[in-house]
Amino acid sequence: MARIRTIKPEFPQSESMGRVSRDARLLFVQMWTLADDAGRLRGNSRMLASLLFPYDDDAPGLIDGWMQELEREGCITRYVNDEQTYCQINKWLIHQKIDKPSPSRIPAPEESSRILANPRECSSLDQGSRIKDQGRDTPHNPRKRGAPSSVQRPAEISEQVWADWLRARKTPLTETAWEGVKREAERAGITPADAVRICAENAWRGFKAEWLKPKAQASPDRPNFIARLQEHLAQTQQDVIDV
Repeated sequence: MARIRTIKPEFPQSESMGRVSRDARLLFVQMWTLADDAGRLRGNSRMLASLLFPYDDDAPGLIDGWMQELEREGCITRYVNDEQTYCQINKWLIHQKIDKPSPSRIPAPEESSRILANPRECSSLDQGSRIKDQGRDTPHNPRKRGAPSSVQRPAEISEQVWADWLRARKTPLTETAWEGVKREAERAGITPADAVRICAENAWRGFKAEWLKPKAQASPDRPNFIARLQEHLAQTQQDVIDV
């Protein structure tokens, strides 16, 4: 059940929030509304996408990357207990003041149950710090460099097209998201390389087969048209010979 939570005025200036994408920041704050009084909530990414981003079709394919960003910064801890995935908001009582907290029904995380994220570049979570270099192109500010990717660039995709797409995504490209792109490309009848090129040209974060349907319906049946034209020319030449 969603709960009313508060956001401190200094939250936007937090250095840790400056090192994650805007979508990851939004996810972090929205997760507070689902967390219980101990700062714990269910951590299934697809479930969170449906609850927190119900109007964003690309959220299920991107939310894992946002959660990895938050985990690298030490904002959350994901863990598994009895085959169920959960999430702990770290330093919960710094973010929220809970009056008469109710006992949590979700088990607490243990070190052995953690879902390990990629190595963090920095573990600072100082909510009182101010960002002095916000907006600059720094090693900890990937907004202008393009989001990192755990997926190796396929050989058939040029470095420039790949880099342009990652820059448009603004969030890390995970294996799950990449498998979704390849699956949608197959549905659309094109190669993954073509799908990436289309995404880069249109600044799309993800790819859906139905996004190409209007164009496909408007396009003429070129192969059949050329075949009919060649047949007509051949028949015309035969008529001339007969005459």
